[in-house]
Amino acid sequence: MGQLMNRPFRAPNMILQVHLAPELWLAIFEYLPFPTLHDVTLTCHSFRYLAQPLLFRSLTFCPYSLDTDNQRFIHRLDTVERAKQRIQFCSSAHIGHAIRECKFYPRYIVGVVLNPEIAYDVLLDLLLDTLPLFVNLQSLSIMFVDLNQSQVLKLCALRSLAKLFLGNCTVEHVQSLSPPKLQVADLTIIRDNNTMLRNVHNGHGFSVFSRDHIRSVSIINPVVASQFLNGFLGNALQGLPQLRCLTLPCDLEVVRAFRPLLHFMPELAELKFARPSQIQYSLPKDENFSLSTHPNPLKPLSKYQGPRQLLPHFVRPGALEHLKLWSTQPVSTNGSMNAMELHGALVGGDELVTVCDPEVLRTVQMLELCVTHVNTLMLYVICTRFPILRSLYVYVARSSVPGVITQAWDLEMMMDALLNLPLPSTIQHLQLLSFVAVPRSGLPTEDRIARRKQDLRVKYPNLTFVSLDESDINLTWDEE
Repeated sequence: MGQLMNRPFRAPNMILQVHLAPELWLAIFEYLPFPTLHDVTLTCHSFRYLAQPLLFRSLTFCPYSLDTDNQRFIHRLDTVERAKQRIQFCSSAHIGHAIRECKFYPRYIVGVVLNPEIAYDVLLDLLLDTLPLFVNLQSLSIMFVDLNQSQVLKLCALRSLAKLFLGNCTVEHVQSLSPPKLQVADLTIIRDNNTMLRNVHNGHGFSVFSRDHIRSVSIINPVVASQFLNGFLGNALQGLPQLRCLTLPCDLEVVRAFRPLLHFMPELAELKFARPSQIQYSLPKDENFSLSTHPNPLKPLSKYQGPRQLLPHFVRPGALEHLKLWSTQPVSTNGSMNAMELHGALVGGDELVTVCDPEVLRTVQMLELCVTHVNTLMLYVICTRFPILRSLYVYVARSSVPGVITQAWDLEMMMDALLNLPLPSTIQHLQLLSFVAVPRSGLPTEDRIARRKQDLRVKYPNLTFVSLDESDINLTWDEE
């Protein structure tokens, strides 16, 4: 009886209930992970009605299959019927408004007999006809799908997209396209170097895109980049007035074609030259390679990622905040710089290395370097050339150059250097990777880290994160 008397009193039928407007519940549901959101749809009819469309925010469709010879086909008729039912459901008024992302990926099937009675593009045409019903669609990705002129025109019916990704696609050039054109803000085109274009005149459909709305372009294939520069941009009188971010392959011919077109991009703020997986002969290695001149060719970029050889040819002082450098010299196969090359690029003293303008480096707040190894000379140069540095990331490629492991610092040497070198007081994030994690100190590792951690806390009060060596030791300050 005493145990019953000590229990907290609860009135009969007392159940905690929260009454919110449907709009508020919907706002809450949008933050839930997919499994939890699925559970919500099973609780009651009201929640199912609100939450079910959110399960379809991202869709993936397979328009057809490919065999080993890349022939397109649809094997079975029931595949078409099931796909039609799914497309009809997703394009309904209840679901279609929630779709934000859509992907078209064909699948490879081996050992299947082709069915000539089924047109391979019947589902692709249906999907393209359905896209305008996804009224809030923001991102569209198309991989290994070739679009003819009529299908390109169907794609233009979307009117606008935030992101369009074309991977290994051939998009036919539309000879006559009446306005309005497709308004794409972020355009990415990927094409494998070993994939041959069936018709280079077809290109990638640049003629259907509105120049006035493109804000970001990423192209890493030299052939496609040349089509973009020479055809789409080179023949345009108005250029790309809204373009802010551009990624191009680091190919010598592409670089030479791009330089005189800079004035067509008045708002360009971020420039990236994609680093190839292996340094090749088509890269601008010679320090004296020629580039065509143009009045005021430099840009006040806020972000530059590319070889240090091209930095003086494109970046104007006063605005650069994020800098990522690598090299095209054949010291390594992956673009890593040794300490002497980096010293020559930042300070001078090497007639074979172009010196970067100190005024360009002065405003950098985030620095990323690809190097062969870390040593005192390298860190000292960084300390003297970047006075307001907030984030420093130094990456060492494993076994990029013979003998690097013997030159690289271990963890203890790097921590000692941090205490002795004059890093900027503004430094907040620091990451050094040397791939040599064997301690040379007799002190236990944990004790050494704790001692250095306290010393770093005193010297660099703004430093909030330190990651050293491949073990990714986290020295983030603990709350005390």
